[in-house]
Amino acid sequence: MSGVLAEFNRAVAADRLVELLQAAGHSASVHRFTAGNRHRYEISRVFTDPGTAGFLDRAWQRGYAELCSTPGAPRSTRQVRHARLLAEAAWRGVLLVSGPARNGSPGLRVADLDTATVLIRAGRMMCMPVRMSTRPGGQLLLVMPAEAAA
Repeated sequence: MSGVLAEFNRAVAADRLVELLQAAGHSASVHRFTAGNRHRYEISRVFTDPGTAGFLDRAWQRGYAELCSTPGAPRSTRQVRHARLLAEAAWRGVLLVSGPARNGSPGLRVADLDTATVLIRAGRMMCMPVRMSTRPGGQLLLVMPAEAAA
């Protein structure tokens, strides 16, 4: 294994990333260790081969273009279905790493505006009411209850 791709404080997120990378044909493994003195916590590091970072960069660019760009030509049913699958995958990833906000709705603080844009567009594709507000440290995304969308 070459180097650390990501660190997680939840083992299920690290395991899912390894599973997805292996399904895409890249070698990956999880190494877990416990850190902290008084307050102990577990860290899960995902190690990958050197080509994985470039693969993920290209996948991000392609997914961003698919979700956020305005199509030049009408999209086929297959292209619309593929964009919806990307939108669902983006929110599955978000819900895997985020927790409930104060109001009980899933919430996430996102430092990168491009990532926030992807999630807002993905939410719109799925008819999911998502509200974004700027806060210190980035954008705060909240999934609003269904009755608040009306």
